[in-house]
Amino acid sequence: MYKFQTFTTSYYFPKLRKDKRYMYGLYSAYGGKAAKLYWWLFRNSSVIRRINAVDTGKLTFPYTLIKEVDGGDSLMSFNMGSPGIEQKISILGYNNQTKQPFFAKFAQKPAAMELSKNEIHILNMLNGSGFTPALLDYKITPEFVYLKTEYIKGKRPRSRRLTKEITELSIRLSQFNLRNEIHHTDQNLQLSLSHGDFCPWNFLENNGNIRLIDWETAKERTLGYDLFTYIFQPALLFNEAEPLKHLEIDRHFIDLYFSAFGISDYLPYLKSFATLKVQEEKRKNNSDLWKKYGDLFDVIGNY
Repeated sequence: MYKFQTFTTSYYFPKLRKDKRYMYGLYSAYGGKAAKLYWWLFRNSSVIRRINAVDTGKLTFPYTLIKEVDGGDSLMSFNMGSPGIEQKISILGYNNQTKQPFFAKFAQKPAAMELSKNEIHILNMLNGSGFTPALLDYKITPEFVYLKTEYIKGKRPRSRRLTKEITELSIRLSQFNLRNEIHHTDQNLQLSLSHGDFCPWNFLENNGNIRLIDWETAKERTLGYDLFTYIFQPALLFNEAEPLKHLEIDRHFIDLYFSAFGISDYLPYLKSFATLKVQEEKRKNNSDLWKKYGDLFDVIGNY
């Protein structure tokens, strides 16, 4: 195995032939020039990969258990995930018996296991909707949760900017409800199904069709949550100086989204989004991000 280390996590890739290099799709170099250069060198230089070689017998994650749980003769690459209570391992693989690529997740931490159970539920609920990959297999035990889906061939957006296509996808998703009728909050804000991590790294586009992956945090939230996530989450993660400038840059798309639901004043929904993000990031003990959303909420409160 070859280890690729980033500031937040690590990735492990087997020796890959040209037709299996889709497994490098576990990582997207959204960082600076140095990160992109290192990633290019890792993918294209056998010398760099050899320097980062790791014996599978000395891996610090449950490699053997994952192979046993999967049960197939499979080639696998691994993303260790961001450290924390929700950390889980993401996998891109290829089954040598069925000749099919696949995506999988393996969770052992209690919070991560609950998220994976939720993703299984959502994937079953949205089966055939065109939004999600097909759920191929899953295993739920007291010690771990493992889920396996089809591999979606596609490319992630090159830009983090909001587009008409992504806005329309957000509208269609928000038209789904977990219950049979529309519900509202105590403040009379409309609720709908929300992906929860509606960000460029969870989009895959192929021949003009966009599919979403990573549904573990999907649940009912106020309208606009996903749209505002796409606008602000990457901006705050990558430390943009003025994230609120996107409210003007993307105003046309924001209006397009809310007009689809007959709403002319989006500000209450924006405030609800910021409040929810502060609460969620606090729950995950992600102090850097909840403070950024807290600052954002304070500014929005003055609008």
